[in-house]
Amino acid sequence: MKKILFLAALALSVVSCDMDKTPYDAIPDTEALTTPTDFANMRTGLYSGLRSSIGGDAFYNSPEIQCDGFHAVVGYSNNMGDMYRWDFTSNSDAMGSVYGNYQALISRANFIIGGYDKCDMSNEMLFTPTDKAEVANVKGEAFFIRAYSIFMLSQYFCADYNATTATAENSGVSYRLDYAPSSSSSTYPGRKTLEETFTQVKNDLDSAALYITTEGMPSNIYVSKDAITALRARVALAMDDYANAAAYAASLIETGTYTLAADIDELADLWYNDGGNETILQLAIASADELAAATGTVYQPYQEGSVPDYLPTQTLVDLYSDVDYRKYVYFNELTLTTVNGASGTVLGFNKYPDQTRLWNELNKQEAARFVIEPKVFRIAEMYLIAAEGYAQANEIAKASEYLNALEASRIHQYPGQAFQSKESVMAEIQNERQRELIAEGHRLFDLKRWNLAVKRGEPQQADLCLLPGATTTALVKDANDNKFVWPIPRHEVDANPQIVQNPGY
Repeated sequence: MKKILFLAALALSVVSCDMDKTPYDAIPDTEALTTPTDFANMRTGLYSGLRSSIGGDAFYNSPEIQCDGFHAVVGYSNNMGDMYRWDFTSNSDAMGSVYGNYQALISRANFIIGGYDKCDMSNEMLFTPTDKAEVANVKGEAFFIRAYSIFMLSQYFCADYNATTATAENSGVSYRLDYAPSSSSSTYPGRKTLEETFTQVKNDLDSAALYITTEGMPSNIYVSKDAITALRARVALAMDDYANAAAYAASLIETGTYTLAADIDELADLWYNDGGNETILQLAIASADELAAATGTVYQPYQEGSVPDYLPTQTLVDLYSDVDYRKYVYFNELTLTTVNGASGTVLGFNKYPDQTRLWNELNKQEAARFVIEPKVFRIAEMYLIAAEGYAQANEIAKASEYLNALEASRIHQYPGQAFQSKESVMAEIQNERQRELIAEGHRLFDLKRWNLAVKRGEPQQADLCLLPGATTTALVKDANDNKFVWPIPRHEVDANPQIVQNPGY
């Protein structure tokens, strides 16, 4: 991802679908949105940008490697080494990629929203009733993706939401709500409060709901009414609004539209073949030009005789019983020999496997290895949100119901558990979120929300791990460590005098 100046003119060519290739200059007045085709082209770019902002090293692996579930292997490539060691800075790659992509998405969304409001649709031959409905839906998608982008920026670059501190100055995200590229840094906005940030996210979701007409269905490739509800649930949980988090999540479960994988084959189909009925929003990849970032390359040997960059800890592996289907879908047996001569047979992480359906359908291209269609929301997450929301509201029976339902779909002949307290059910929810959502970009935000320290797990085999010790395999970081909040990229702070950097950077 190019290093961009946040509110200098951003990438918005109406024909470009690749955020890395789009020129970061202003859109000429001649490229205003004046026809249904213009809106369709911008919609393509909007989804391309979203696809580029799900998975891969920056969005999923960096926060995961920062946490507790993986160890670096002797001979690894040093990919994300700064995240693993917790010595990342405001110049680190992950910060620039995440910040830049989401800001570019916000800018694209602003262009569509503003373009819709300015567009003359009085010509009924050019804008038929069907065209008007489709264009209005694109505006709704822009509101949704702006909400999603602002929310995700808050997750990486802001402290956990707390109602008592959310009104503090510069605690939130810096963003615009109009497309107004400028070379004058005096026009760039500073950071909002976190309260203002979350209010904007909720307002944008309300606006999205006014325009989006797409009904929910499994593996929907476009933003649907159900995707709006799923994001509402995720946002409410982040805000400690437990009643609404549980209600939104439960409403999606109760429709029956999305069903959990019933056995090991269905679970494998979800991750190897992009199949099943669990996914609420799954971004389509129809050609090599649309390939998303590969998430699995750092967890598996890339070629025969090589070693992966990272292995799951024994502590993580032990979270899964031998009758848990995920143990056989998310992990595989690897026999490794490192450059220092250590060897052993261990479990590798294989949730994003090599040679998936996409690899086969795209003529076995190298770039398609370890790539699956990005799964933005899954119904399994909704079960976990419902369980946590009810647990935090001290509705233990309801929390147990949703938690047991998820685990029954993942564990052979699961007998169910009878939880007697908020503490006991929350402990299992915390374990289950790591089991189920491992390497889907949630772990750092979960630990931050729960105010829990990072305590890296025990190695599967210590001599396979790089430089075992206090800064690697035995790393412990207090829940109040400033690096739970990522730094705003250095180039953004330098370019925008209104930006206030996060504490400690």
